Amino acid sequence: MNRLLKRQIKRHLGAVEDLTPEMKEFVEAVARSYRHYEEDKKLLERSMDISSVELEESNGQLIEQAQRQQQILERLKSSLNTLLSTEDPVENPTAFIRNEDDVLRIIDYIEIQSKQIKETEGELLKVQHFIDQANDAIQVMDKDGRLVFANDKAVNWLGGSRERTYGQFVFEVDSKFENKSEWEKVLEQLKLENPCLVESRQKRQNGRYFPVEMSMKHVSLSGEEYVIMAGRDVTSQKDLVLKLTRANEELENFAYIVSHDLKAPIRGIATIIAWLLEDYKDNLDAEGQNLLGLMDKRINRMQNLVEGILKYSRVGKTDIEKENVDTGALVRDIIDSISQEKPIGLHMPNNMPLVYNSPIALRQIFQNFISNAIKYNDKDTCVITIKWKNQKNKWLFSVKDNGPGISPAYHQKIFKIFQTLQARDSFESTGIGLSIIQKIIKNNGGDVWVESEEGKGAEFLFTLEK
Repeated sequence: MNRLLKRQIKRHLGAVEDLTPEMKEFVEAVARSYRHYEEDKKLLERSMDISSVELEESNGQLIEQAQRQQQILERLKSSLNTLLSTEDPVENPTAFIRNEDDVLRIIDYIEIQSKQIKETEGELLKVQHFIDQANDAIQVMDKDGRLVFANDKAVNWLGGSRERTYGQFVFEVDSKFENKSEWEKVLEQLKLENPCLVESRQKRQNGRYFPVEMSMKHVSLSGEEYVIMAGRDVTSQKDLVLKLTRANEELENFAYIVSHDLKAPIRGIATIIAWLLEDYKDNLDAEGQNLLGLMDKRINRMQNLVEGILKYSRVGKTDIEKENVDTGALVRDIIDSISQEKPIGLHMPNNMPLVYNSPIALRQIFQNFISNAIKYNDKDTCVITIKWKNQKNKWLFSVKDNGPGISPAYHQKIFKIFQTLQARDSFESTGIGLSIIQKIIKNNGGDVWVESEEGKGAEFLFTLEK
């Protein structure tokens, strides 16, 4: 029994031996309770000592975990700021993050963004593949003329691999740019005239140069300047142009020689016919004179045919000086100079335009259409209507008549060389006139066509480049 408990019993109840059995039993019960209390107290004190140590360790772990979570949260905010700043820049796009639900929403957003990034990467790979499959060699230079991108075609041209190609300067591979200053001049020119097409020569990986046609365009991206160059190897085209030039020269020489050699015998035959008609007219009956007349017409037609071939071959071969031509005055002068076997009614606006072109070419064009309108007209009075329109880059003119018209089946045929719609004995024609006019108009960047129906006259329309 605890000593303190014994003292209290002895002080208040007397000696323990003198206590009644019931009291002794009560005192023993109190003593047992006191012992249990002491044991529970010691156990509690030990438990508290152990718990305080564990609590301190746990608290440290919680603090460390909280700091780690704070670091993760800050990094998450920084990443989110970067993502959002490219779409909707605001001062603090992550100010709404307050709890775990907000963080979970951010994670969902990032997952969506990641999926979109993967899809974008896939699209970029497709674009890269398409660019690599292009027939043109595509090169991108920075403002210093250094190659920063090339598709497969350009890589094969320049170095055989991207490692060897990227970083090269344009003046190392392109003969048009001898040094950096030449490149800078072109760069300044592109800023004023963008894009532009240039002819140059580029150097293959074997060191040999080859002709290229290069389209160049200046672009600005994220504050940086670049030049996109799309080039095409024109070696085969150059060879073809050279062959065509030689062939044209040979054809021109052939046409000149043939026409020159034909003129002499034609003139001789024409002279003989004239002598026969002059010296032996009285010895020939009407049929003989008619046959000689037909022969004379055939000779004249042959002379005109030879001259027509020469004119056709020479169209576009010489540079003709251009000037401002008053088309109204030109048409009136043509009408006055044509032999008028029947009355002519001319309808033409008073405000005919000034056209900057060759006055000779314009006279040939209008005179051909007006002469044909008069020559083939089947009415008592030939009515000619001239119209014009000012289009964006071209002039549009039309010459309309009230003649017999032309069937749509022949609208294309009449522009082919040596093609006529009527018997040559009825109308003297070489079939070259409209072919020459079509060639002149096309050399002026224009086009020509006819709109007509049988019995409703014909309207010839043509355009000329301004």
